[in-house]
Amino acid sequence: MSITRTTHRTVTFYHPFHLPGHAGLLSPGEYEVDTLEKLDRDAPTRRYIGLECHVHLWDKQDCSDGKDILKVDPQALAAALALDADPLREDERNQMIRFFGGTPTNNAA
Repeated sequence: MSITRTTHRTVTFYHPFHLPGHAGLLSPGEYEVDTLEKLDRDAPTRRYIGLECHVHLWDKQDCSDGKDILKVDPQALAAALALDADPLREDERNQMIRFFGGTPTNNAA
């Protein structure tokens, strides 16, 4: 039997972003995230491993096929947050925004 827990947090995106499982770009803003984790019994200290994240979509334009919760891999969410927050990856972020049909919101575009 594995021990699991669910954690809840709010994440903030400052630019349009993409997550696997969604067809296009998601709007910048705050998102509620529930993460299902399981206890890593092999770790020397108590540690949990993320299994899946549920991102709550509040904006009507972000809801695809009537779904208001997007299920994503925790590593994919972490990668999207890192890309959004890193000013040194602005070109990469703008390229991703253009790829999904968006318009970058800064002057470097």
